[in-house]
Amino acid sequence: MIMPSNQLLSQHCAKSRIMTESQRSVGESITRMGYLFFTNKLVLPGINLRLFPLVIGPTGVGKSSLVEQVSHELHAEYMKVTRGDWLVQGCRSGRPTVFQILDQVTTFGRVALHIDELDKFQIDFSSQEWSASLASDLWNILDGKFPVAEYLRETEFPDRVKPSEAIVRSWIKKRLWIIGSGTWQSVFKQCRSGSTVGFSADITTHKVTGETIAHSELISPELLHRYNSDIFFLSHPDLSETKRMLEEFGIQRLAAALGESIAPEDINWQHGGMRVLEAVATRLVLAQQQRDREKSGLSTHSL
Repeated sequence: MIMPSNQLLSQHCAKSRIMTESQRSVGESITRMGYLFFTNKLVLPGINLRLFPLVIGPTGVGKSSLVEQVSHELHAEYMKVTRGDWLVQGCRSGRPTVFQILDQVTTFGRVALHIDELDKFQIDFSSQEWSASLASDLWNILDGKFPVAEYLRETEFPDRVKPSEAIVRSWIKKRLWIIGSGTWQSVFKQCRSGSTVGFSADITTHKVTGETIAHSELISPELLHRYNSDIFFLSHPDLSETKRMLEEFGIQRLAAALGESIAPEDINWQHGGMRVLEAVATRLVLAQQQRDREKSGLSTHSL
């Protein structure tokens, strides 16, 4: 019996949640920070722990999926906002994005707010009224400065008692964990302080780290100071790790069964990140399914 194509593919995808060593390392670090934030552990008198992580990496390396996974592990409601989403969400619902964030805070005990594309937000410090307003909203959110009084005046709580302004502000401090991420491609294209880094560079000879990013001076100090100073960098796998992943997730075995050979060098992470490996795996699964169908004498319409 041949499994329906949609079921086979969904099962394949579920089994191939690819996790690189870089993702494991960064995931463990930011999970610990989130745990400290939500449980209020190791709090020192008079010291505010810097528990908002900043994750940087090239497009397709898995920043969003990693942050969402960490949020679920911490049993936190995940909310992602990008520069493009900011206005669209507000227009679609008729409520400002800031109010929608407060909706999450007043509803859930734990909220992981993922502010993505932070590198694009920085462009918005301009004379344009909307851009300046958006940038101001971003800074206020990172500083925990929300228009709570205005929010309470304009929000109905039909199923529960309306909380006081003091309670909502306390919830913001205890419930709202903010994770930032971005690409900052210019960091990898320019040379600063004698260091050469680049997305287009050979991944086996160049090492980009949070430290090189911080010292590049291409990310504004105003933004860096609002996050933990240890920048978390997600990198593409090197050739050795690519080989391990091809074997660990059964891609090499499937390719061999189809009479193909996939070399680690064939996986070009620069052209789409993790999606490249997922595309290869999907192609092989479909080819395997087609071969099984032909052996069974079934047509595509019989799926």
